[in-house]
Amino acid sequence: MMEKAQLTLSSAKGLFQSYYKQLTVGDIVVSSLSKREFAFSYFDEGGMHRHISFEETGKLLNHLRASSPKHVYYSTAYYLYPSAKDMDAKGWEGADLVFDIDVDHIETDCKSAHDQWRCKTCNTSGWGNVKACPHCGGEAIEKRTWVCETCINVARDEVFKLVEMLEMDFGLSLHELFITFSGHRGFHIHVESPAVRVLNQDARRELIDYVKGLGIDIRVMLVKNKGGFKLRYGANSSGWYARISRWALFMLGAEDPVLNLRDWEKIFIGSMKKEAVAIDENVTIDTKRLIRLPNSLHGKTGLKAAPFTVNELEKGEFIEKVKVFSKEEIKISTGGELPKKVLDLEISSTSRTLPFYVALYLMLNGAPIKINV
Repeated sequence: MMEKAQLTLSSAKGLFQSYYKQLTVGDIVVSSLSKREFAFSYFDEGGMHRHISFEETGKLLNHLRASSPKHVYYSTAYYLYPSAKDMDAKGWEGADLVFDIDVDHIETDCKSAHDQWRCKTCNTSGWGNVKACPHCGGEAIEKRTWVCETCINVARDEVFKLVEMLEMDFGLSLHELFITFSGHRGFHIHVESPAVRVLNQDARRELIDYVKGLGIDIRVMLVKNKGGFKLRYGANSSGWYARISRWALFMLGAEDPVLNLRDWEKIFIGSMKKEAVAIDENVTIDTKRLIRLPNSLHGKTGLKAAPFTVNELEKGEFIEKVKVFSKEEIKISTGGELPKKVLDLEISSTSRTLPFYVALYLMLNGAPIKINV
């Protein structure tokens, strides 16, 4: 690794090249590779190069080593002719079911320490997550976001909820799932079961609604009882019945309670807020989606889109596995305020050195940072 390189985009390409040169065929985790479309973004070019296919893993690896891409994607879909330029000519044969959990879609207190905004109307700026400018009320907000360990832990908890649903409610096996870090602010959960490949967008929409708790009418889940209503099936059942029952037990301290309809609606809303999974709907519904290649580097972070088992995520040693570059302290200079917390590091306003991997992360993601040379 080029541990003391000047932090510029051109030197970052060299760093990525060093990483890809040490990859092996075993690091390329893509099933049915010859049926996938691949796409690349490069450091020295704009836009995306797509409609590319590889007959074997070795040829993809050679391309990664030779081109040192900034971003690498592959299709969730399987195609008869993946390199065809016309989407209709590719011969769609099915698609994996993929869920994207991104902390951008989840409210976290830590955003005030590392997410920056600027109002395009009045040029007021600040830290945190706002939908409208607190100064002028304008909604034209420009945002720059980073991620910290707290964010990742929140996203990880969403992964656990989703995996439980996929196993317990849909009967999928852990052997049919694999989880990867997105490289930036969350996780991708891939379902490669043949049972899901042929699902169309309408069917995928139904799955989205289920995991988000949408469209569930609490009234059809209740039966009349003396003095009110009770759940048709209680805590020993499965699915949303069990989730609502657990929340009722937590709120009321009673199993199988009898409540009026309004109280049941409050219980359901509380259960949905706690148990529903925050996913990016656009990723799951798309049957021709491009998704980040496992073990590739993210061009805005320098972090690895590493695969994880559920057990690995439970151990919590997350950041260590996605770091690629050196922890050695390097001197920095700044042209503006840096976020107070990124990855696993808190940054003080007087910091003049940072670990190399943190400095690279900040530079790639647009922070006003330079190396003193």
